[in-house]
Amino acid sequence: MEEDRANYKLIFDEVILKQLKKLEKDFHTKEIISKILDKIEELGPYAGKLIDSRLYLFEVKRKKPPIRLYYKIVEEKKEAYVFEYEMKTSTKKQIETINKIRFKDESLKS
Repeated sequence: MEEDRANYKLIFDEVILKQLKKLEKDFHTKEIISKILDKIEELGPYAGKLIDSRLYLFEVKRKKPPIRLYYKIVEEKKEAYVFEYEMKTSTKKQIETINKIRFKDESLKS
């Protein structure tokens, strides 16, 4: 039985737009990011791991190359807000990025 899942509309933050522009010459990473975005568009919250239940913030991880991409789902509108990606470095860097996204998301609501 197939679930009724409409595709999610992707909305890009200015940070990810700048990052994607820089990827123009890195075809391998660009292709991986593209596949991640396709998966988010198709699966929404099921494409990644929930890392903040209050903000409904998700993370998609890849091991080779080590990439983390962060996005937020607004289920009522079927929208996925794509914030940024990073090459996986340290847990400290990951926490800093997540906190930056949380702060940005909270400031957008006010």
